[in-house]
Amino acid sequence: MLLAGLALAACAQSGTAILSGGDQHDIARVEAYFNNLTSLRLLFEQTFIDGGHGSGVMSYAPGSFRLDYSVPRGMTLVAGDGHLVLSNPQTGAVTRMGLSHTPLGLLLARPVRLSGPVTVTSVRRSPGVLQMSMAKTDRMSDGLLTLQFADTGETLTLSGIVLVDDRQHVTTLQIRGAASP
Repeated sequence: MLLAGLALAACAQSGTAILSGGDQHDIARVEAYFNNLTSLRLLFEQTFIDGGHGSGVMSYAPGSFRLDYSVPRGMTLVAGDGHLVLSNPQTGAVTRMGLSHTPLGLLLARPVRLSGPVTVTSVRRSPGVLQMSMAKTDRMSDGLLTLQFADTGETLTLSGIVLVDDRQHVTTLQIRGAASP
C-alpha cells in the first residue's frame, strides 16, 4: 500500500510527457469513465497535508464532488458550481475558494475532457493499475491531479486520488470500496 501511495505521488509530480497512442486510448477511457457516471458513492481514507488522517464517504456526480467525513466527525467538503467549501462544525471554521485554485476542478467540467484546457502530464500502467496525472493547460503551476484506477483491461474502477497544490502540498484519498446508498 505504501508503494502505491509513493507511485501516485511520483506520477503527480512528473513533468509534461509525450503521449503515445496507448496513452491517448487510456485518456479516452478515463473521459468515458467520468462522462458515463450518473453518480458514485465510495468509502475513502485521506492523508492530509499535515500527515493527519480522515475517512468517510466520497460522492461524485457530473459537476459535483463531496466528502462527508466520519473522522474528523461532521466535516464536509463540497465542490461544484465553481466553488469549493470546507466546513468543520467542531471548530466552526468554513473555508471557501474558487475551483480555479485547486486541481480538483478538473474533474467537475461537464463533460470531462482531458485535452484543451486540461493537459495530461503522465500516464502510467502496471498490471491491473492505470495512473494518470493532469493539470490546467494555462496554469500548470496551480497544481496537479493524479487519478489511480484498478484496470481489468475493459473496466476502470477509481481507487485513488492525489492532489498536489501550488505549494507542492500533497493530499491523498485512497478508495476503500463502495458506500451504501
